[in-house]
Amino acid sequence: MRVRVFEHGVWRDADPQGLAALLAGQDAVVWADVQGPSAEDTAILRDVFRFHPLAIEDTQNQRQRPKAEEYGDHLFVILNPAEQTPQGAEFRELDVFLGGRFLVTVHPEPEPVVANAARRLEALGPSAKVSPALLFYLLVDTVVDGYLPILEALGDSAETLENDLLLRPQQRHLHRLFHLKRDLIELRKIVAPQRDMFNLLTRRDLPYLDRGDLQYYLRDVYDHLLRVSDMIETYRDLLGSGLELYMSATSNRLNQVVNRLTGATVVIGALAVITGFYGMNFEHTWPPFRAAWGVPFTIATMAATVWIVVRVLRRKP
Repeated sequence: MRVRVFEHGVWRDADPQGLAALLAGQDAVVWADVQGPSAEDTAILRDVFRFHPLAIEDTQNQRQRPKAEEYGDHLFVILNPAEQTPQGAEFRELDVFLGGRFLVTVHPEPEPVVANAARRLEALGPSAKVSPALLFYLLVDTVVDGYLPILEALGDSAETLENDLLLRPQQRHLHRLFHLKRDLIELRKIVAPQRDMFNLLTRRDLPYLDRGDLQYYLRDVYDHLLRVSDMIETYRDLLGSGLELYMSATSNRLNQVVNRLTGATVVIGALAVITGFYGMNFEHTWPPFRAAWGVPFTIATMAATVWIVVRVLRRKP
């Protein structure tokens, strides 16, 4: 656990053992970042911060979707930062406790979102009005901003896939399309609850926070989530049209193959009629079997028949 305290316009590190005294003060803003958590960290969350046991249990189960729970004097929020990997979008869990004078972040592994939020906070300078609401906003805004590169990569892949489907649809393109749709569905499952969650938080009056500070931050986050949701729906429609394009292109190629086979069948059938006539056991036929010009005449007739059939098949309806 790393504890940072903002007091008298300055950030400083503090000993986790002194958290009780810091929280009992009046001016300090406390940010406790917990990686794990260990048994000792869990004891601090339970005995010093007095978080609800259900919320502490959620920090130990890292397989959850975004949600927000109010527990009297603090708010518990589960966020899901995302990162683009060669295998697709990868989601993590970041648990946040928000109170009137503290912010507690819990994550199992080193979390880039926490480091990026800390850098953004330092970039604001000493004149910034630091509050738990501001810290919470920086965290959430960093999480939401992390969705945009993933969506842009999905959009570029979808457009490239659409162009490939127009040129020459193949089975591997269909596999790629389903892979992109799966990533998009996973992202939608993460973004949609957060959008609804922050839409609700913007309408709630949280008594343990300064409403004047928090409402603008929450609205900004909600606007970003709306933008992300709109992009997801746009790319969802694009991938849906890509699937329809693949099916149409495949059907069109099948029709072309069937047309070619039909033409070949008609040509072969016409030739079979001519050759079959001479295959019957007639004593007298025309041209006569013994005529010197009979074979060339028959071959010419067969060639003419092929030419006529091909011209008829190529004629536009």
